Amino acid sequence: MMKRGEIYTFVGKGDFSSKPRPGLIVQSDLFNDYHPSVSVCPITSSLTGDHLFRILIHRAEGNGLEADSEIEIDKLQSVRMTKVGQFVGALSGEELDIVDEALRLWLDL
Repeated sequence: MMKRGEIYTFVGKGDFSSKPRPGLIVQSDLFNDYHPSVSVCPITSSLTGDHLFRILIHRAEGNGLEADSEIEIDKLQSVRMTKVGQFVGALSGEELDIVDEALRLWLDL
């Protein structure tokens, strides 16, 4: 079962996600066992420095990323579970707290 805060490969939709890429699961664990889709924030190794809506994540053993990357809060999307691929790694609790803060700002919650 996938969990919030974990990183998986996925194929998204639209202009920004035509190839498999890593994405952070941001949807509540309450829905992951039965809902046909999951909400993810894509992750990119193309660094922009836009730290209000792009969260810098350094390559680390636990997250499985191949390079320093940014979590794209501004590209939040829901994808079908069938489009979710392999487990890559997971964020630390502290990193997930930073993502939560950025999502609240982006969504005005």
